[in-house]
Amino acid sequence: MVGKMEWKLLSQFELQNISLRPLHGDTLLKIKHLQFRLSVWKLLLGRIAFHKFEMEDTYLTLIRHDSITNYSFLLGKPKKADTTKKFIPARNYDLRFYRLFEAAFDKIPSTMKIKNFNVSSVVGNYEVSLQVENFSINNRMFKVPVWVREEGYQSRWIVEGKLDAGERIAHFKWYSLGAGKVVIPYLQHKWKAEVAFDTLEFMLTEKKYSNHIFTFENTSSVKGLEILNDRISTEKVFFQHMSLSGIVNVGKNYFELDSATHVIFNQLNFNPYIKLQLQPTRQITLKIHKKEFPAQDLFSSLPRGLFTNLEGIRTSGGLSYNLDFFVDLTQPDSVIFNSALNRHDFHIESFGNTNFTYINSSFPYTAYERGVPVKTFAVGAENPEFRTLDQMPSYLKDAVMLSEDGEFYYHRGFIPDAIRKSIATNIKQKRFARGGSTISMQLVKNVFLTRNKTIVRKVEEALIVWLIENNGLCLKDRMFEVYLNIIEWGPLIYGAQEAAQYYFNKDVGQLTLSEAIYLAAIIPRPKSFKYTFDEFGHLKEYLQGYYKLLSGKMLRREMITQQEHDELVPDVELTGPAKLILLPADSLAPVNDSLRFEINYSGDEF
Repeated sequence: MVGKMEWKLLSQFELQNISLRPLHGDTLLKIKHLQFRLSVWKLLLGRIAFHKFEMEDTYLTLIRHDSITNYSFLLGKPKKADTTKKFIPARNYDLRFYRLFEAAFDKIPSTMKIKNFNVSSVVGNYEVSLQVENFSINNRMFKVPVWVREEGYQSRWIVEGKLDAGERIAHFKWYSLGAGKVVIPYLQHKWKAEVAFDTLEFMLTEKKYSNHIFTFENTSSVKGLEILNDRISTEKVFFQHMSLSGIVNVGKNYFELDSATHVIFNQLNFNPYIKLQLQPTRQITLKIHKKEFPAQDLFSSLPRGLFTNLEGIRTSGGLSYNLDFFVDLTQPDSVIFNSALNRHDFHIESFGNTNFTYINSSFPYTAYERGVPVKTFAVGAENPEFRTLDQMPSYLKDAVMLSEDGEFYYHRGFIPDAIRKSIATNIKQKRFARGGSTISMQLVKNVFLTRNKTIVRKVEEALIVWLIENNGLCLKDRMFEVYLNIIEWGPLIYGAQEAAQYYFNKDVGQLTLSEAIYLAAIIPRPKSFKYTFDEFGHLKEYLQGYYKLLSGKMLRREMITQQEHDELVPDVELTGPAKLILLPADSLAPVNDSLRFEINYSGDEF
């Protein structure tokens, strides 16, 4: 509804007492006075461009109570999914973005004045509001204070910058007035998260459009960023300084971040190349080639509160890093993944929060389930359940190693082929289905890290594995010994000796070949062991293939004899406490024989 409207000199409009509200709903928008003048020349060309813009006493109020809102009518009805296959013409993203930039800059007036502009959001009993008392653009520059109110808390921000339609520049700088940080509202209420920063800066500059390529420059930076959320870390995460400055190219079917792009991450800087092709197939390309740099720059740049084990570590020498990644999402097996962090006279001068060599001697280990400690025991001779590596039967050591990480004694923590296959599998199944972890990675995850599956945890895991494996912090035999003594093998069953007692009521040194292969088979899902048996207490038939694969590889590596291989029976008899919790025949849950048993290997195929 508009109370009054005047049209002057063909291109000047004045409106008063504007209001917008849904039928039987709360008022969404109220504007006391709005006046603007359009560019006649651009209007004749079919483009709307402002010369002057003034607005006074504006109130935008977004209200939601349960599922009822006062703004849903603007969104329209959701469209039903069309399952029929149609030809989708190629989209000219270059032209679309060029027109979007042109339209956006056309809307920037040479003169702008806004008085008393208010935005508020009311969700149930929660309310947050922003108020701008006066906003004006003079000589393309602006600086405006913003009042923020949230559940009784009040703060004041400053937003300043430059909007230049002629030079095609949009520059914003956002910081708090006073000594405090800018705290983003609503996040604590919605997601129990807190995000705050000292200064956020952003600049876009349109460069050119030619030969079906639209180019613009982006410069972004944030200082003093703090993030607090339990899903990320139990401690507040702090980023001192992050910035990105680079050229973005938009083609007919792709977006590209030029290799001249400069990224600063605390004390670390590098030049990534990123390309996202959307048609005819979706492809992702990422390249980082970082020449030798001071090693301490990497460890000093890790965000405080996120890599707690590595905080305080001191190093000398240099590092270099190379990453080449490519995947066509319609052909996941096309994955190319080559990642290498190389040492250059690198040495660890002192450890920080965690001395990773402590696993070389007896130490207390605490097992967790869903973040809750469930059992603590010593990994050493004082524990009667502890077994040294030479006390473990060769059957078990060989079966576990070939099943989990066949090249354990030959790699330095990582198997590139396994990581590539893991990425391809996860893309195919559209979920985190396979991790590609080596025994080294599993050991680090269990001993030093939380169990939360996050990208950040995987990065910390990789760095710790690299430090241990490339700097001789722990011998392979000791790593394997610790691994066999701490991994979960059943409900509250940890370590090979406990597993042998639980399933077969015997010392681990007395395990048969068939029993050893079975224990290796259940490592991925130890609590689901009962589903591997039928109603008569025998192993299900689908495990025969696993036995054949693993014993065949053991034979080819001369870990067992031909006679042992030929006489192997793919079955075991539970004689320990585990037998008591097998499900009765009438309650066996259908698992469609899909417990996935994969043998990690590199090199020879089965």
